[in-house]
Amino acid sequence: MKINSEKSKEIIISFAQDGNFRSTIPNIKIDGRDIAQVCHAKLLGVTISQDLTWNKHVDNIVKKAGKRLYMLYQLKRAGITQKGLVSVYVSVVRPVLEYACPVWHTNLPQYLSDKIEVIQKGH
Repeated sequence: MKINSEKSKEIIISFAQDGNFRSTIPNIKIDGRDIAQVCHAKLLGVTISQDLTWNKHVDNIVKKAGKRLYMLYQLKRAGITQKGLVSVYVSVVRPVLEYACPVWHTNLPQYLSDKIEVIQKGH
């Protein structure tokens, strides 16, 4: 397998309060190139943070679903039937909020759950 060093990212999982530990870890090199160290990375559509919290992922999906929800408001103004609106919501908005939820939703704090709930209720 050939690894593309330009697309590869390094994420260091740590719960340390002190950020100085990064300076002690040598950079990973592939084909003579340093791999970028990042605080969060997207893997198969799920944003993983270095502290293993889901804040960034929830922010991303809420933003994406909010944009799609706006489309739903525009369709409602255009006179689409209730059944049609539900169909669009179920096929366009809800999948964004539920994608890979068995991975990230089990340990979600209440305040993040509430952010998702606001989008689901359409507020």
